[in-house]
Amino acid sequence: MDFKQIEAYVKVVEFASFSKAAEAIFLSQPSVSIYVSALEKELGQALINRTTKGVSPTLAGKIFYENAKEILALKHNTIERIRNLAGNLSGEISILASTVPSQYILPEILARFSKIYPDISFNVRQGDTLKVSRGIAAQEAEIGFSGGIIESDKCSFREFMSEEIIFIAPYQKEFLEPREHSLEELLYKHPFVSRESGSGTKSEYENFFASQGVDLSQVNSSASFDNTQSIINAVISGLGVSVVSEFAARAFIAQNMIVPLKLKAKLPQRKFCYVLKKNFSHSHLVDLFVEFLNAK
Repeated sequence: MDFKQIEAYVKVVEFASFSKAAEAIFLSQPSVSIYVSALEKELGQALINRTTKGVSPTLAGKIFYENAKEILALKHNTIERIRNLAGNLSGEISILASTVPSQYILPEILARFSKIYPDISFNVRQGDTLKVSRGIAAQEAEIGFSGGIIESDKCSFREFMSEEIIFIAPYQKEFLEPREHSLEELLYKHPFVSRESGSGTKSEYENFFASQGVDLSQVNSSASFDNTQSIINAVISGLGVSVVSEFAARAFIAQNMIVPLKLKAKLPQRKFCYVLKKNFSHSHLVDLFVEFLNAK
């Protein structure tokens, strides 16, 4: 068993195609087929179902695929560590982050990190908290960032900062009076603009609403959006009230485009976590970045 065989197999599974896998690793299709067949012979198990409708991993193939990706990651990390022994740290860190960290927190953190390590770059993709958890578990990125915690036997969530979540309303006369509002008044009498299912923010505020005796089935939901900026724009336009990240709302409050509302029951702080795959050999660049996060 060698690395070329393992890489060929992983690509066949990922592309569900021998021909596309061959293109991705610049080999001929017969060569990829030979590599996979050699693996199956050595392991004594069929790893790929070959049918007229396509290819897919067998049960043994699925188990081997997960371990094969870890083998390739360990190879890559080892090579990078050796190359960087001279102290010339360089390379790329892949990140999967939920909306608020991606748009409002990471840009500033990455800028500060890059001043110290200018030759390390980042590839940042966005998804909700659930997608972050699943993506890190599936090794779609090296490190994740989320505004919520999901119980997982494959990922660890570690808090690195927190913030306030706030209730916002359109900049209209009825909301400008400086008084405290009850949750029932805001949620039962006004349309509510919500986040999509899977959002860390939504999970935080719904748990809080329920703890305060709010009947979620009675909330008048006017719309749901999959990103914070769309929610803020909807509130500005008068579609309803909502709960958002204070980081995200700050600039719009300063410009008198939305109003932060005072509540009789204070909203809880929201924790932000970085997410890592458990029992996995992370690259030295990720270790360096995590050390930087923990030192904040």
